[in-house]
Parts: sequence; C-alpha cells; structure tokens
Amino acid sequence: MTTLVRRTLGLVAAVGLMPTIASATNGYFLIGYGAKSRAMGGVGVAYAQDGLAAASNPAGMSDVEMDTMRIDIGAELFSPPRAYKQDSAALENGFSGSDEAVNHKSGSNLFLIPNLGMVYKFNRKLTVGMAAVGAGLGTRYDQTIPGNPSCMDGNTSGGSASTFFNFNCLGGPTVGVTLFQMQMLPSAAYKINKNHSVGMSVALAVQMFRAYGLQAFDTLGFAESSSDLTNRGNDWSYGAGVRFGYLGKFFNGRLAFGLNYSSRVYMTKFDKYKNLFAEQGGFDIPENYAIGVAIKPINKVTLAFDAQHILYSDVRSVGNPGPDPTNPDNFFPPGTGKLGSNNGLGFGWQDQWAYKFGVNYDFNPKWSFRAGTNYGKSPIPDDQVLFNSLAPATPEWHATIGASYRPNKNIEWSANYMHAFNNTIKGPTVFGPTAAPVQGENASIGMKQNSLGISFAYKM
Repeated sequence: MTTLVRRTLGLVAAVGLMPTIASATNGYFLIGYGAKSRAMGGVGVAYAQDGLAAASNPAGMSDVEMDTMRIDIGAELFSPPRAYKQDSAALENGFSGSDEAVNHKSGSNLFLIPNLGMVYKFNRKLTVGMAAVGAGLGTRYDQTIPGNPSCMDGNTSGGSASTFFNFNCLGGPTVGVTLFQMQMLPSAAYKINKNHSVGMSVALAVQMFRAYGLQAFDTLGFAESSSDLTNRGNDWSYGAGVRFGYLGKFFNGRLAFGLNYSSRVYMTKFDKYKNLFAEQGGFDIPENYAIGVAIKPINKVTLAFDAQHILYSDVRSVGNPGPDPTNPDNFFPPGTGKLGSNNGLGFGWQDQWAYKFGVNYDFNPKWSFRAGTNYGKSPIPDDQVLFNSLAPATPEWHATIGASYRPNKNIEWSANYMHAFNNTIKGPTVFGPTAAPVQGENASIGMKQNSLGISFAYKM
C-alpha cells in the first residue's frame, strides 16, 4: 500500500507540471475541479465527491466515499473562442485607410486540461491526499497589415499604418500572451468527531508566462523600458501559500456546511517580463474564500450551493487600472505609473463573487446524473477593454451537465459538459478616432466556452 501511495503521488506531481493552458471561466480560475464538480456548476465546498476534494475544501477529504483510498484521473477538452473589435482610426487605419471596425479573432482555441487527485484514509481520524489544480488564460491575434508599402507584413522598422497593438508597424505579425498556473495541494483532513472535520493544504505553485508582439508599448509610452517587456520567451515563477477548511454535518447528515480559505500564493517574479507587470514582474495568485451548503431532501437527491469571493484587486499586476480612456494626453490614472513600476498599469480587474449551484441524482447503484449552473460577474470593468483584449475573461453564465457510471464497487467513470454563454463587454479605449477624449464605446471584447471532460476513478 505504501508503494502504491508513493507512485500515485508521483503521478499527481507529473500531471500537475504538465504545461496546460486555458482561458478559464470565473476570472482566470476554472469553475470547479474534476468531472463531478464541474457537472454541478463547480460546487464542492460542502459536497466532496472524489479525489480532487481538497481543491474545493481540504476538510472534505474526510467525507469522500471509499474504504481506504480513491484515485481520480481525467482530462477535459476546452474550447474558448474569443475576439476583440476596435472601432478606431488610430489603430485600424492599416486597412485601406478606413476607420471602420475590424474584428480580431484569437487563434489557439482548443486546450487539453488534465485533472488528477487522490485521497487515502490513514486511520479513522486522519485522511491525507493530493490534488493538482490549474488556471490560466491565453490569446493569439493576427496583427499583420497586408498591402501597405510603408508597413509590409512582418516589418517592425516603423511606418504609417497600425492595427491592434501593432502601432505604426512597431509590433510583430502576431500578438498574444499565455499564462498557466498549477497548484499542487498536499492536504490533510482530521475528523474531530462523527460530524465535524477540519483540513489544511499547502499550496505549492508554478506559473509560466510569455508575451509577444507588444513592442509598441514602449513607443506608446506605456512602459519603463523596451527591455524585458515582450518577446522574451517562456518565463517561470514559483511560490507557496496555504488553505484551511471546515466541514460540518447536521440533521443526520441531511445538511452539510463547509468553509474554505485560500491564502494569497506568493510567487517569485517574472524577471523576463519585469517591465510588463507591476512591481517589476510580480504576479501572485490571489487570495479567495468560499462558503458552501449541501442538502439531501430525499435519499437519492443532493442539492449544493457555493459562493466564492476572489480578491483580484489585491494583486497589482491584475488589479491596477490600465490606460485612462478619458485623457489622451496622459495614459496613467491617478496613483499609477508605467508598466513594470511598483504601481504600474494593470488589467483593472475587480474582485469577483462566483455563485455555483448543482444537483446530483443517484438513479441507481450504477448510475448518477448531474446538472448545474454558475454565475460570476466578469471582473473586467467597461473602461478596461484595451489591455483586456489580451485576456478577455468575459463569460458570466455557465450551464453544466454530467453523469457517472459504476460497473462495480471499485471503478467509476464520470463525464461532464460545460457551456459558458457568450458575453461581450463594450467600452472606451485611449485610442479614439481623434485626439479628443473618447465619447462612449469604441471597442469590445467577447468570449464563449465549451468543454467536455471524462475521468476514471479507482476505489479500494
């Protein structure tokens, strides 16, 4: 058994380090972790169902159905089509000198997201486990300017035409960013008594980031320097934090109540991009906390609800506002500075509440069916469209379904599907059709999402 546990932990670590990327759903976090949670709108704080229980609440591991151990491994195909539209002569005059709006659709629209976790009942009181959870975002846009003699495709020596962030031909033929985050969560849950458990996780995190095609940020006056700003390849950062959880059962198990607190995960800086992110490359994973309730009105049905609060605004590189669209003579809102400075420009994200609801129906010992919904108002304000064209985390409403099949007591297959409805955010940018402040909206960003996942569990 010790050898099996050791090998399982090694497999968790290996999958946790896989370079996956997704334009996630509640901000840049996935709505939930594992096929069962995601089929129920992402709930899990008060309703632990599988080996990834620690990702929602470490105390929930003590409530996972198993004799000694459970291992879950799965993958999800994730498709988030996204686009940006700029209605501005200042950025779109590369196309026949027209100031008509031009649409930019991002490439890289299919991602593979693995998931893996395990729980092991050490004794009647103590349960230990591990979960690997990911988050991230990514975009890639074509910003070539075809047919313009002063700014031919791929020419970055300067010219008179512009599109997207390829301002006066100073950018590259493509522009985009990629961020992925992975947290490894070695966890323990302790059963105080039959109905109450507490848990703790150590969050060991790794991040990868790259940006390309943003050379014009220096010329436009956004950045401290052109060095360590863009086109520096992949950069890595590492860090750690903690999580604490509680799970209580009441009324003979008919009602469950859970709490989860995840501290800020303090990360090393992205040195290759120290003039892009605030605080010389700082990009911590934000603090968040959640509350959950699960109710079993009848034996075969469980209803679950979670509310999660994510504190994006505390991370300066994410929460600081971007260029001020109301003042074309001064890009910087009060209190902010150039990219890379201690209080440099950011994405302007606000804190976010995410609300999750799901239902599980145990049809018989072999089959269970699930459905859910998830809502989180986008953290992007209307006046922060410009920089967020690179990270358009716009979806708010999600619908989910799923099922599990158990051919015997040791094996379980689960599947889930999620659809995030298209949401478009419109607002002003600093680049209007004239040098005057923008009146009304001149740009928009939008995204919708679909994902399909399957997982395999082995219980013993």
